[in-house]
Amino acid sequence: MTTNLNAQWIVGFVDGEGCFNLDVHVKKDMRWGLQMQPEFTVVQNEIDIQILHSLKEYFQCGAVTVNRKDKNGTRYHFRVKSVKDLNEKIIPFFENHPLKTKKKVEFQRFRKICRLMSQGSHRESLQQFLEIYDLGQSLRFRSCSYFATCFAGREKSGTQGNKVVELVKTLRERLQENPDLK
Repeated sequence: MTTNLNAQWIVGFVDGEGCFNLDVHVKKDMRWGLQMQPEFTVVQNEIDIQILHSLKEYFQCGAVTVNRKDKNGTRYHFRVKSVKDLNEKIIPFFENHPLKTKKKVEFQRFRKICRLMSQGSHRESLQQFLEIYDLGQSLRFRSCSYFATCFAGREKSGTQGNKVVELVKTLRERLQENPDLK
């Protein structure tokens, strides 16, 4: 069973339940030792999983998978990570049907990240890589159910998030020593 969704309903739903994020994790075989991946995500409890499948059908991209299981049940997410799908499907939708809340500002930052990454800016220089990283960090300071469930505890010593912060600090030091680092 699918639910027929209209554009304004989706806008309202995403204003309340959606997230625009830049996931960054250590990946040693990448040029700067980090991989950045923009993603659009909506999270729902298993009882409302059909809404997520309807979003996937509406946008014709992304995936619906388990986000988190705990004593309160299972939460699923609809997530789009493909820069191509983000630029060709998700971003044009929200350009034509603007968000109404502060999430509109997040979307504008997210759109800039996706456009810069599709142009390959993150591969041109360390300076541009760090500029995109900083734009992504500006998306993280918000209250969002997806954000809270996915990034809870990353500040703890020895976690993936802490390793990212340490590596970024090292990259910034390298850039100060050599501002033209390509």
